[in-house]
Parts: sequence; C-alpha cells; structure tokens
Amino acid sequence: MRVNAVTRTIQLQEWASQIQERLQSGLTVNEWCVRHGIPVKTYYYRLRRVREELLESAGSGNVLTLPERPVFAALSVPGLKNVAVTVHIGEHTAEIQDGAGTETIERVLRTLSRL
Repeated sequence: MRVNAVTRTIQLQEWASQIQERLQSGLTVNEWCVRHGIPVKTYYYRLRRVREELLESAGSGNVLTLPERPVFAALSVPGLKNVAVTVHIGEHTAEIQDGAGTETIERVLRTLSRL
C-alpha cells in the first residue's frame, strides 16, 4: 500500500472515530465542534468523506466500520410515573417523562431516528 493510501486510511479512521465520539456524546454538532475546536464546516466535510469511503468500501472488508447503534437500558426512577410520550420502534421503547427538558427530548428523538 502506498504512503498516500495509508495516510488517507489513517485520516479517515480518525475522522470516523471523531464522528462516533460526537454521536455518543449526545451533543449537537455545534456544541461538540466548539468543545473540540473544530469548525462546523470541517466536521461536515469529514462526515461526508467518511460516508463516501464507507459506501466505496461496502463489502470489501475495509477496516472502516459504521458506529454501533445505541443500546437502550431500562432505568427505573422511583416516584416518576408521569409518562407523557411512549415511542416504540421495533423492539425498542422510549418513554419521555412529563416535564422533560427540550434538550432531553431532542436527544431521545435524535437517537431514535438512527434506529
């Protein structure tokens, strides 16, 4: 493998790792970029490049892989039974409590949209 190809592969792996980290953080793209000193346009450029590489390498056994999907765990909160919304997607269920903040609701919906 040529040096340029190795450099490109390493760069794409680093970008994929950053994208996975951002997804797992629950932060918006803007929030995550500010915290990591990366311009938003740069983040979206890297996201596009990683997606293109994933499409090109689909089925070829390349080392780049898609981030794992989130796993939901049931958590019981004593005294909270005021469920405002229950969402079922396949075998996954999410309950949003009455009075949940906007940020919490947005994160839950963003996560569910990736299932």
